[in-house]
Amino acid sequence: MDINDLNNKWENISKSQDHKGFKALRISAECTPDLFIATDEDGYRCLLLFLPTDIEIRLKGTDKEKLKIEYLKFKNLILIKLNDFNFIDLFNDLILSLYSKIRNIPEAKDSSKELINSFYKWSEFFDDRLNSKLSTEEIKGLFGELFVLREFLDQSNPSNINNILDSWKGPFDTTNDFIFDKKNIEIKTKEASKSTVRISSEYQLEQKFDKDLDLLVVSILTDFNNGKSIFDLLNEILQVIRGKNGDLSVLYRALIQKGLTIESSKEYNNYRYIVVRTNTYNCGIEGFPKLSVSNLPKEITKLKYDLRINTLDNFLIEVKKYGNDYN
Repeated sequence: MDINDLNNKWENISKSQDHKGFKALRISAECTPDLFIATDEDGYRCLLLFLPTDIEIRLKGTDKEKLKIEYLKFKNLILIKLNDFNFIDLFNDLILSLYSKIRNIPEAKDSSKELINSFYKWSEFFDDRLNSKLSTEEIKGLFGELFVLREFLDQSNPSNINNILDSWKGPFDTTNDFIFDKKNIEIKTKEASKSTVRISSEYQLEQKFDKDLDLLVVSILTDFNNGKSIFDLLNEILQVIRGKNGDLSVLYRALIQKGLTIESSKEYNNYRYIVVRTNTYNCGIEGFPKLSVSNLPKEITKLKYDLRINTLDNFLIEVKKYGNDYN
């Protein structure tokens, strides 16, 4: 079951003859629990989990503006309903996630419990409070992080894709943007014509004693005609995650930290960039020019400074060039 299969099933439901109540279709013959997608008589999309008559669920229902869950005792089913047609894509991702969680669980008590617990983890993504505004510099910074995340995901496989997703910590305001077991990576995004990047604290280039630390600089050009937006990158990332059966909730939870959803990121579609190259530097080599906690007097804090990139060739690990390289 993938997004194309699910969309085909929705299309089949829409073509079925009108009648009162739900129009439902079993989600997959391979799914052990009795899980159905459906539309109600008003056309709102739903997910139904039918339960045996000897199972009774105690459920604290939620009825948010966009999404609700409830237990219909008289029909012995759990109903999840989308109340906002603008969130159809997100609802599809929710359905696929719930399906993958419960499809092989034979006991109805266990499958219903897993479905409910997973639902609550996803419900926060349907919240209207996600409306913060990003500055131009924040948009550029997020664009660079998403570009690097997509590159990592392209190289991943189904066994490690969730580890890659979990490594992206930039939205959570941790010290570094990507945190792996043996290495941390700090991402800086700059216009290709600029020779400096801004280091925003004395902690960003502070190396952990047991880890390597890389500085990865993403050089971009602003291009309103041929460039990509953060919405474009997010959709590319979604396709990779879906194709490799990754956990989309990890991505959505990271975006929430920025006050974003996939849909709301369209607001920034007029900010478009082309990546021309990335330069990766080893910040752990002795002599790398940086001001960090370990080499500053304790009286100095909240430090910000510009680092001149064109003087760092001795610490260069890798250069990747892309289209429209700028010299």
